[in-house]
Amino acid sequence: MPNGLFPVAFTGECVLVKLPIVIADVPSSVMVDNVLCLPEQAKKVDHIDVVVRDLEAEPVFSPTMVGGVGTGPCPSKKATVHFGDKNCVSPSEIRRINVTGTLHKQVYYVDRDDDVRHVGEDVPFRKSVELRPPLVVGAPQNIDIDFRDVDVDLSFEMLKASRVQQIANITFILKITEDQQVFIQTCSPPDDLIGQQVLSNTGFEAFAGNVLAVWGGSNYVVGQPGRTNGTYSVGLGGPPVNPQDPTAPFANPANVASLVQQIPPGAIRPGLRYEFCFYIQEVIPLLGATVDYTVEARVVFIDDVGRIINSTGVVLIQDEELTPGNWVQRCLLSSPAPEGAASGYVQITFTPNSDANVGYVLIDDATLVVRA
Repeated sequence: MPNGLFPVAFTGECVLVKLPIVIADVPSSVMVDNVLCLPEQAKKVDHIDVVVRDLEAEPVFSPTMVGGVGTGPCPSKKATVHFGDKNCVSPSEIRRINVTGTLHKQVYYVDRDDDVRHVGEDVPFRKSVELRPPLVVGAPQNIDIDFRDVDVDLSFEMLKASRVQQIANITFILKITEDQQVFIQTCSPPDDLIGQQVLSNTGFEAFAGNVLAVWGGSNYVVGQPGRTNGTYSVGLGGPPVNPQDPTAPFANPANVASLVQQIPPGAIRPGLRYEFCFYIQEVIPLLGATVDYTVEARVVFIDDVGRIINSTGVVLIQDEELTPGNWVQRCLLSSPAPEGAASGYVQITFTPNSDANVGYVLIDDATLVVRA
């Protein structure tokens, strides 16, 4: 991603929604050790099928410490509340999570007649998972806990002809979520995007000091004369330093200059094309001076790890394309946005071809319109 890139929010509709927000993943395990008495004597245990059922997690809350003093534990809002129980206030802390469940097993064994038989067994278990440090939550009544990646590792041994010792190690992750109200920005369907202009500060009218709002870049000067009276443009590579006023903002026409703005993520759709247009005017501060530069416009799409996956550019050559004092519009239609495009940006780059160059350009009214 280019340096100095300012993030831009796509101008869609903001909606208040209630979503489960993951606030913690807590790994834990339970060891279940028991001895099963078979209904008859057996020669051996062939195998044991095991599954975990009826998993439940009950958080135990306590109010957050105030002045170093807490009021002790209080029950979950989803548990049965009895008269006299403490009432959890917001915010609160989850001190521990009580986990309960049932280990269901089918034990297959070989009897004295060499027949394979089986017997079922349900072993309830319970564990208290302590959270250190306690987990602070905003609203106890909005907490949910799910079990993820539940796994069982079972070993067994015949103690006698009818007794089987079994050790089961149950591992899991407690995914703790809290329902929270958040604003999200909705995106227009692809058909509704077509024809929309999605850039911000297109006229370069918004800036603080010498820095443009929303746009990033380098070696530019804001507040230059715009296309119409009372409006502004931005100078790429100029104006150069003024000997009569050395305190005035200036850029160096002998150095590369650029303007960059991110394409709003909500406006990027695979298969759509993007038309990047802007007005440009050449400025030559000294008659007869060396003027030798190029201007390139580019639309770039990148994937979710920052790699460029599509780039469309066009070069404007001053000797052939531009006339001093005249505004002309140049447009660039991108290739279709590829699959995997997670973000992108538009860029205008001014490149002097000679250290002696004194010419520079003004840029105004830069837009990006979504096309089919």
